[in-house]
Amino acid sequence: MLNIGYSALSDVGCVRSDNQDRWGSDEDQFLFMVADGVGGSRDGALAAHTMVEKLPGYVAHHLPIDDRDGPDAPERLARAVSELSDDLHATAQKDARYQGANSTLVAVVIAGTRALVAHLGDSRAYLLRDRPLKRLTRDHTLVQALVEAKQVDAADTGKHRARSIVTKYMGMRPPAKADGSAVELQEGDRILLCSDGLHGVVSEASIAQILEDNPDPGYAAAALIGAARDAGGPDNITALVINV
Repeated sequence: MLNIGYSALSDVGCVRSDNQDRWGSDEDQFLFMVADGVGGSRDGALAAHTMVEKLPGYVAHHLPIDDRDGPDAPERLARAVSELSDDLHATAQKDARYQGANSTLVAVVIAGTRALVAHLGDSRAYLLRDRPLKRLTRDHTLVQALVEAKQVDAADTGKHRARSIVTKYMGMRPPAKADGSAVELQEGDRILLCSDGLHGVVSEASIAQILEDNPDPGYAAAALIGAARDAGGPDNITALVINV
């Protein structure tokens, strides 16, 4: 097992009146999470809070700490995220508080020398080892689909009006199918989990530079939040930085 350190910060930004982002960790499971309430949903803050509160139990069931070495480990982490999403949808059918409460979710589990990643929505995971910054997740958004269809240039996604329209999210109509993947880690790697309030306004080149300039994860998270606010902070901003 690699030694890790981490820090996270969340900020309301410069425009919004409330913060619907949430982050969480379960150090016993080496689990780290960022959730972002879906814009326009009834109570994104409730959904995001519920996701980071409940995911550890799903991970413990699907990915016991003594059974993470197999090639199916990324799939099992994705299954935990998908099952939580389906259960949120089922809860919304019975409990009015959760009707229309949706969020994104990105989760990382450090398993031996690997990082397992699963997500639904457009909250992202990045790996900084060498330049350029490596994105470990694919946005579940309409604009990402347009990029892949070559109808929109990737450089223009940050300003596209469809940027915030998510096509997959926690609480979507079942069955949810989260993406799962794994990456082998090396000493000195940095992992960043963030909401679109960061990656939507700060370029990946700038994110990489900020991480390189701030080796301490707490200072790095604060600098990333500051950069997003300096860019106008139009949305809630969350950054969780893990040092390997």
